[in-house]
Amino acid sequence: MSTLKLTLGIWLLPLPISLLAACLGLLCRFVGRRRLGHTLILSGVSLALAASFGPIANALLRPLEARYPAILDAAALTSPPPYIAVLGSGYSPRPGLPVTAALDAVAVVRLAEGVRLLRQLPGTQLIVSGGPLRHEPPIARGYALAAVALGVPAASIILLEQPTDTGAEIRALHARIGAAPVLLVTSAAHMPRAMALSHREGLQAIAAPTGNLTDASAAPDFSLALPSAASLRKSEVAFHEYVGLLALSLGIT
Repeated sequence: MSTLKLTLGIWLLPLPISLLAACLGLLCRFVGRRRLGHTLILSGVSLALAASFGPIANALLRPLEARYPAILDAAALTSPPPYIAVLGSGYSPRPGLPVTAALDAVAVVRLAEGVRLLRQLPGTQLIVSGGPLRHEPPIARGYALAAVALGVPAASIILLEQPTDTGAEIRALHARIGAAPVLLVTSAAHMPRAMALSHREGLQAIAAPTGNLTDASAAPDFSLALPSAASLRKSEVAFHEYVGLLALSLGIT
């Protein structure tokens, strides 16, 4: 099931959808359905271009990232929780590379935020989550190694090495800590889905988003009017999360 979700998650993104539409359009032209073929090709190219424009990408992503505010001072919380949980991302260890290089960029940002919050809440335990993907070791193991390298005592770290998607991570967290509150660290765009899953499972999660890709207070940047890979990446993140939220609302995940 996790492999199917991963495969669908890869294909339900702007560029693969655009490529599929263009290929179907070429096929339609080949079999004589020229008008349909032209429509599909134009639709595919238009989607790819639209997803690459900064204003469109930001408009898609900003509502997700703005849903939950960041926690600047965890010590100021009315009831500081006994746990901080960092949700998984990517981990690909290679000989000759430090563990920080083995974590993908999203994982590094999430772990850094978890460690920052841990410094503000002495005595709190850090829960690192994520199972193996694509025959790699569990992301939780990479998180733990990196956290120790950054000075977090190994005794303060709890590993959840089995879950391979967000729903499984939330269920594993709930099974481990029960009704105890937990600061939940994940990317800002991913937080609405993670919190929705937490509410469904009864996990007492407090949102601690990080890794924001948009800035509502930034001055207008006219360079965003040009297509870019960075804007396409934002659109991909937004598509992935909206598809995940739709699946959650339909009870698929």
